Amino acid sequence: MSAEALYDNLRSFLRVTHRLVAKQGNDINVGERFTLRITGSNTAYSANLVGKPDIVFRNPRLFIEGTQFATPVGGTGWHSLPDDVLLPGEGSSVEIEFTADDDLSFFPDIFGVERVARVFIRADLDINRYFEMWGVNNLHQEIDH
Repeated sequence: MSAEALYDNLRSFLRVTHRLVAKQGNDINVGERFTLRITGSNTAYSANLVGKPDIVFRNPRLFIEGTQFATPVGGTGWHSLPDDVLLPGEGSSVEIEFTADDDLSFFPDIFGVERVARVFIRADLDINRYFEMWGVNNLHQEIDH
């Protein structure tokens, strides 16, 4: 496996999802504020598998920038996730408040939704845990009464 393929494989386990957690009314209207809970997660397989590397991410952080449709109230920038370690299957979230700046015109709005943010996730691979080697062996010995 090439270094690039290894990097792409490891990066694929680092994911970003979001959920709307607050808005002012039934809809989000231009000029109103809304809050998204943005979650960074480690989707790697369970690390207790013998013969598989332990994929752990440290210092996870999100870079959040607005779009023409919404602006982060605190501005564009980096946000550290509250948990400084993401083990396989774990996630950590931050809540970011946005201001709605614009909406799609009528026809595109029927079939689409506004892209309100661009989010980059970054974390450090715990190299020591990744290269920790596992082995297993069953030992047999005759035992007499």
